[in-house]
Amino acid sequence: MPMPSNPPKNPSSPFASFAGHHVGVRVPDYEAAKQWYVEKLDFRVLQEWPYGELKLAYLSPANDDDFHLELLAGPIPFPNEVLDDLGVSLQHGGYQHICVHVDNVDKAVAELARRGVDLIGDPFEIDDISRRLAFFRDPWGNMIELSETLPGAGA
Repeated sequence: MPMPSNPPKNPSSPFASFAGHHVGVRVPDYEAAKQWYVEKLDFRVLQEWPYGELKLAYLSPANDDDFHLELLAGPIPFPNEVLDDLGVSLQHGGYQHICVHVDNVDKAVAELARRGVDLIGDPFEIDDISRRLAFFRDPWGNMIELSETLPGAGA
């Protein structure tokens, strides 16, 4: 079943300029996190700066200049539980995952496995949204979803 068309845009909204820019990911070790995202996911370091006791950076995916992952690194007095199961993670409130589009989930998962990335379950399809999905996590438990548009579905 293909995804429905988007509802009409609303350029008269006072929030018409809203657009995705970045997602912040809290990690305890700046250098380790930067290295992991660069080596495992081919992210590029755009900018680095301090903020109080924290060290921050914008990282961009290998071939996308419009989306950034913001690392927020430093001591974490209240760490989140690291979860190994997607279903269990859906029982927790708040932030759940970052989603990135890929052309082929299975190829991306195979490369992640080759690079030693912690995969969460097997890829699966949800016909209602015309997507093939897979999940993995960084070493600090932050989940990332891969999303592939199924053939015959709108983008």
